[in-house]
Order: sequence, then C-alpha cells, then structure tokens
Amino acid sequence: MVKIEHWYEKYPDLLKRERELLSNYGFTFKINNNVVEFIGNSRIMKDYPIRLIYPNGYPSFPPTVKCDVGDDLILVRHHNKITKSLCLFGFSSERWKANLSALDILNEIEELIYRFSPLNYNAEQNKDDIVPEPLVNQFDYKLGGILIPPPFGNWALDEFKDVSNCEILYDPKTRRGIISKLKLTSDITKLDDSYKNFFDGYPIMKSTVIKLKKAPPLINENIIQWLKEENISIKESKNQILFFIFEDEWGKKGNKRIGWVALKILDGRATWIKCYSINLDDINVRNPFGQQLNKKVVTLIGCGSLGSIVATTLAQEGITTLNLIDYDILEPANSIRHQVGQGWFGFSKVVALKHRILNLIPMAKVNDYGFSVGAGTSEENVRKLLQLIGDSDLIIDTSASHKVTHYINRLCVEEKKPLIIGSVTNGAWSCEVVRVIPMLSGCWGCWNKTYGGKMPPSAPPSEFQFAPGCDQPTFVGGISSINIAGGLVAKASIDTLLNINSSEDHYIEWSERDKIGNREYKIKYLPNPLLKDCEVCNGNY
Repeated sequence: MVKIEHWYEKYPDLLKRERELLSNYGFTFKINNNVVEFIGNSRIMKDYPIRLIYPNGYPSFPPTVKCDVGDDLILVRHHNKITKSLCLFGFSSERWKANLSALDILNEIEELIYRFSPLNYNAEQNKDDIVPEPLVNQFDYKLGGILIPPPFGNWALDEFKDVSNCEILYDPKTRRGIISKLKLTSDITKLDDSYKNFFDGYPIMKSTVIKLKKAPPLINENIIQWLKEENISIKESKNQILFFIFEDEWGKKGNKRIGWVALKILDGRATWIKCYSINLDDINVRNPFGQQLNKKVVTLIGCGSLGSIVATTLAQEGITTLNLIDYDILEPANSIRHQVGQGWFGFSKVVALKHRILNLIPMAKVNDYGFSVGAGTSEENVRKLLQLIGDSDLIIDTSASHKVTHYINRLCVEEKKPLIIGSVTNGAWSCEVVRVIPMLSGCWGCWNKTYGGKMPPSAPPSEFQFAPGCDQPTFVGGISSINIAGGLVAKASIDTLLNINSSEDHYIEWSERDKIGNREYKIKYLPNPLLKDCEVCNGNY
C-alpha cells in the first residue's frame, strides 16, 4: 500500500513558517483528519471570522478561505453564499504563486472584506470590478440537469407571463430532461426540430415556469416554506418539477439576462436542479467569428480522416450549412483517425459524419451526398455538384485525389468560387494547404507548376505507405498530426470566408520532420502566383 505523505510532513519548514506568521495575527492552529486549519478574525472588521483550510496540494494550491457570516454580512462580491468561501487571487486563483505565504493571503482577505463588506461598500470606488457573478452558478444543485433548448433559451424575461405551462421529457434514471413544449399565450411553442430526438420516448411531465422578481433561495433547506410564503401552490405528495426564471448577471457586472433553475419535489422534499440554456449569448462568446460565419455555405469533398476533422471543426466554429460529398463507406479501422466512431461501420461516410456533426451542433444544417466526383459520375450528380458549387461560399477539397482536385479546381475557376485544397504527405510528416481565390491567387494548376517539383518531408516508400492492395490505407500517419493539418485547413477556410489575408499566404506548408525523418517543426506561408500561361486561369479571370 502506497503511503501518503501530507504536505506538512513533506515540508515541515513551510508549516512552521505559516504557524509563526498566523499566530502573530491571533490565529489558532489545528490539524483535523490530516487537514491543516487556522482560525481567526479579520483585523479591520472583527465581525468577520476567517478560517484558512490548507489543501494537501499546498503550496501549489492556495488554502480555501471561509468567512462564515450571516446573510446581513455576506460580502457584496466574491463571497459564496452557500459555502461561505471567499474568491481570492482572481478567477481560478490565477494570481496565486507557490512562493506566496500566509501574509499574502491575509492581505488579500482584508482587502476583499474592506472593499466589499455591505457595512461600507462603495459602488463607485469598485467600478473597476467588472467580473460577473451569475446567481445560477451559486445554487445548491443536486445530480442531474434539464436542457432549455432553442427557441426557449433565447427568449427574454419580459416575453414570459408570470406563470406559463410547459412540458418536459424526463429520464428519472439519469435525472436529466429537456423542455419540449412551452405555452406563453394561446399558442404552444415546441422545441427546435434539431433537438426533437433528445430524450425521445421518455415520459412526459407537465410543468410550470414561474417568473420571479428576484432569485429564489440558493439552498435546499426550507424551500417548501418559501414556496408557501410566495403563494406558489404544490402538492407535496406528488412528484413534480417547477421552473423559476429571474433576472441574472452575465458577461460582465451589470449585464442582465434571464436565469433558469428547476426545482424537483419528490416525496415532500425539494432540491434544486441545474438548467442548461442553449442560447446565442453562450455560443457567440465562444466563437469569435460565429456570427459572421453562420450564414456561410461550405461544400466539402472527401470525408475521410482529414475531411472529417475539417467538417466538425467548421461546424463548431459557427458554419451552420455544410454539404458533404463522398462515395466511400466507413470501415471500423477508419475510426483510428476518423471523427466518427466504430459503431457507424458499413454506413456511408457522409451519413455517419452528418450524424457526428449534428451530435456536436444540433442546429447545423448538414446535407449528405454519397456520390463520387469526376469519372463515372452520373449526369444527375454532375448537375447536383455544379449546383452545390454555385450555391456555396467556399469549396474544400480533402479528397487526397489529384484527379478530383484538378476537376474541382477547373469548376471553381470557371464559377469564380474560392477553393481550399488540403492534404497530408505519406506518414503525415507534412501537410499542405492551398488557397485558390478568384482574381487574387493562382489556381491548382498554377500551384503545380510553381511547387510541383518541391516535395515537402514525407515518409520513405514502404509496403505500409503505398498500399499493396485495394483494402489497405493509402498512407500511415497518426491522428495527432492529422489534427494539426485539419486545424490549418479549417483556419485557411475561415480566413478565406472572412477575407482575411486573401491577397497573400495562399500556400501553407507545415511539417513535423525534416527530409530524413528527424523531429523538426516548421511552417511556411508562401504565395501561389497566377501564371500567365495557365490554361485553366487564362480566359476565366
């Protein structure tokens, strides 16, 4: 059995230092169940008791500091109303350093109490403190959660009546559910079609959404009594879920939006359940270009390992309309590098990838086309391809087929549509990304004439890199390398759609090895000049 050595045993001098420093300020010391604690009071405001609890990860992790006071003395900011913990050293203790001591902790505590005690709080003097403190993050939640899907998650507080009826689909085993219907007026609004399969087949529960002027109590104790005081009628013997909405803080201090919490009443006991709202606020803050990309249409040809990474990445970046083209079937071994799991073996790659994207981004619009491009393509599929190119803002080729690339290149030049070509070399030692932008760069043919004789680092030929039969992968290379390639293709696609550096950087070459295979990371940004003797570009620009 491995013996655990606690921090105060491993670093006795640290414990001695902390004891001496804190004893000078009247703190008492104890070890309880191998946890070191110091107990005292604020020097500047004696009404505030202070308890420092040192974790076993000290000094890498700072002590937890608790200030257990009544509601009338809870700090206006940075004081958890349930745990009574103080938020010190910034978000996630980002300003904490392992060389800091108890003296630094005390100074931080005293400043917090002085600035934010309700006994002397001055909003004007603390206007620089803009960190939001949403109340929905402070409730005493139990296990489980309920999803507030579109369109409900985007509704504002003033759109709701004081009491609105709703229905939820709820799984009692996992204690999770989703609001499926909500009635504001005489009309019933259903959840967005993208979410209709969530919890499909689970029991339907009737529920109520109650609008409050202020947030309900954060803890679970005495909730039944609070409901009675608020004249909110319930049947204590009946299992039910109620929703409460109220004005909450988000983004930065002073910004307001709707807050959602759910209350589960089971056998006369009430417990808070966390609500997860799907809304544009949370989506846009994570996607800096999401609002600019959500109206763009992208067609991707080639849904193998590289293409699947590019497609899922672009969907997560905010592109909501994707056309996927590939004739191939997913094999179990593909999942080593593919974004779709083994359970989709035997399905078309485009169908499997579509479901993967919708699992990540339910509101995305993904169209799947299971046909080949070029030779053997029916007239109907050729017409469909031309239509897709014409309707798209960008075409991406990750087919790893020069025949396909030449064919798509010619069509894109003729239609004056931007094209991104992404590929990896044998062994995934390198990747190449070529941007073909009408009037601003050369085409794929120009690139071939300029760079075709300059091969980036590539694994030497072997029976593994060059398939001996029809049932072998065309190259060997790990997913970590292909992930980098996929990220570069996605970034080049976004830059092109947003017209970022469109007049330059048309060819990106990234490599992780040198010519003989030694580890060496390099990235080059090169031009792809339009050549006057290019038969594809000539007459089209």
